[in-house]
Amino acid sequence: MTEQDAATLGKIVASCRAQMESDLCELFEELGPALIQSAIARGNASRDHTQRIAAASLKLALPTHWEKVPPSLRAKLAARTVHAAKSGYGATDQTNLRLLSETEESLQLAMREVLDRVTLACQDETKLLERRINYLVLRTAMQPGDTTFKVAALWSCIEAACAEVTTNTDVLILLLQLIGERMATEMPQLYRVANEVMIEADILPRLKRNYRDTTPVDAHEVAEESTKVASALDRLVKARARDTGDKEAGAGETPKSVATRQALFNSLNSLQATSRPATPGTHTNVVRMARDSGAARDVKPLEAVTLDIVAALFDLIFSDPNVSDGIKALVARLQTTVLRAAMLNQRFFADRSHPARRFLDSISVVAVRWGKVVNADDPFYVKLSELVDKVQSTYDGDMTVFDAANTELDAFLAEREELEEQQNRALADAVHAREEEMRLKREAQVRTQKLANVCIARVLVPEAPVEIEEFLRTYWRDVVQSRISQSGEEGAPTAEALQVAADLQASVTPKRQAADQQRQAALLPALLSKLNAGFDEIGAAPTERKAFLDKLLDLQLAAMRAKKRTTKMPEEVDRPAPRSAGPTLQVSHATDAGVRVQDISLPGSGDLDEENTPDRADLRRVRQLVRGDWVDFTTAGQTRREHLTWINRSRTLFLFSNSAAACAISITPEALAVRLKNGTAQIVKPDRPIFERAIHGAIKSLDQRA
Repeated sequence: MTEQDAATLGKIVASCRAQMESDLCELFEELGPALIQSAIARGNASRDHTQRIAAASLKLALPTHWEKVPPSLRAKLAARTVHAAKSGYGATDQTNLRLLSETEESLQLAMREVLDRVTLACQDETKLLERRINYLVLRTAMQPGDTTFKVAALWSCIEAACAEVTTNTDVLILLLQLIGERMATEMPQLYRVANEVMIEADILPRLKRNYRDTTPVDAHEVAEESTKVASALDRLVKARARDTGDKEAGAGETPKSVATRQALFNSLNSLQATSRPATPGTHTNVVRMARDSGAARDVKPLEAVTLDIVAALFDLIFSDPNVSDGIKALVARLQTTVLRAAMLNQRFFADRSHPARRFLDSISVVAVRWGKVVNADDPFYVKLSELVDKVQSTYDGDMTVFDAANTELDAFLAEREELEEQQNRALADAVHAREEEMRLKREAQVRTQKLANVCIARVLVPEAPVEIEEFLRTYWRDVVQSRISQSGEEGAPTAEALQVAADLQASVTPKRQAADQQRQAALLPALLSKLNAGFDEIGAAPTERKAFLDKLLDLQLAAMRAKKRTTKMPEEVDRPAPRSAGPTLQVSHATDAGVRVQDISLPGSGDLDEENTPDRADLRRVRQLVRGDWVDFTTAGQTRREHLTWINRSRTLFLFSNSAAACAISITPEALAVRLKNGTAQIVKPDRPIFERAIHGAIKSLDQRA
């Protein structure tokens, strides 16, 4: 960390404040319609007459008065003064104390609850920011007691601005409650950006996240949830005991109960060893099979409830569309282990620090880097698979097996994190060094890309399958563009790329004559070789390449199996109009630090139509990204998950990479906002670990039926 003078640090603070206030005001400018819908929903859902009246009044007031709120908020934020007095919500001047009216007291109490909620949501970021503020105060870049970044200081401005909508206390309370729900989601993002800017400015850079970080959770929330889970388990066990007439539900271990449980484990081991999925991509819930078997008939109520929960848990995981098949396959191998851990220690359900829970949650922490497509050769997947096998084969009730697995996985992740940090630093340095070159190159790209689009449109045939057309307009367009840049539109490499496009379409055209089929079979190896060469040129990820080639094989086999013609000739068929090329972003490729970098940007503003103009809300979402965030990029139906590893100082260029592939993406904020708008990029939202979600879902479902 390099020392900086107070003036430089002060400029950084001012920049962070300006960005935070600008984003907050921009958010409020867009919030009106959403608040109207929330007021309607609140009114429909409430049984309280006063609440319904307040919701109806708010719905009527918002369309007329909400437009006053954003400028009022902007003015109040600008008028904030830095002072050394006691800060935080409720700070008062002792000389002006007075008794509050009943109306004022009810408003203050309601607002304290809302503020507490927003503050709690922001605390993981504000704790880090508070340490940086202390650092800045010591270097006289901020004054002691400065409330610039206090949640309470921002909220007091919001509260004052919202008074423009109504003077009715009940309506104002409802409005601020609805805004508080929004701010609990939005304000942490504002603080994340402030922390990230200070990290980039070398202000306590070690206080940063890594990819092992999970969704932030408050310790009080964990304790409260654990109590709720324990209470639900107790209710379920009592209900089961009541239904079965078991008067010894709370009795300790007996030789009979131990023998019964062991028989169940043996049955489960046999089921897991012999069960095979009926179809690829499906997973057999052997815990449910064991629960329904004779071996489970004599278990105690507590163990019966555990069986029900674990069976439901795996049902939820196997049916979760957000969990990839590769992860489901890993999890399926742990069914025996999870049930044994849960039966031997009931803390498993209620305690996130339980060694088995920590190991299972680690699977989610690692899985976030893949999304829905898992590369079985990825070092992370290989390591997880190795540890799953080790745990599954050696666990006999001794928690040290999980402790050892957690230690080994932590060491592996730390090593990989350091390696990736070095690689990303080298890549970021290389991209930064040619940032100006890239900017100038983008200006020259427009003509080349337009030529590539025209060339692809010229060779496209109307009857081309949609998968082939999408491939040619995206991946292969990039290949053609690259070759035009190198050898010109008339050059031999460009002509070869266009011939490959024609041959590719011909390869999926139905072949009804034996001679045509033989000729096609002879041409396929060369065609595949040229396609792979093109993939290499643009640095496509292995998973993207495999997905397209698998689809291509299916289309080619279908073409080979075409039956003798019984329909009209081509000239008699009504051909559909050619599909449009879709949104156009400027794309180029280069190699930096041994990695292929795809550079994506928007053309000049004069060339943008409405479809290619980024929305302001999407631009704000992009501005709120920080290093460590993940984004799914989709091209021609293939999705690649990328890690945000670097942002330049001016936040005009983002670099995404993933160690699973030797390719990266550099993209401007405007281009990324357009991709968010058209659905070809999606910001990955942090979620709770797979097992935690499933455990809570299973217990809640069973508890509701008990």
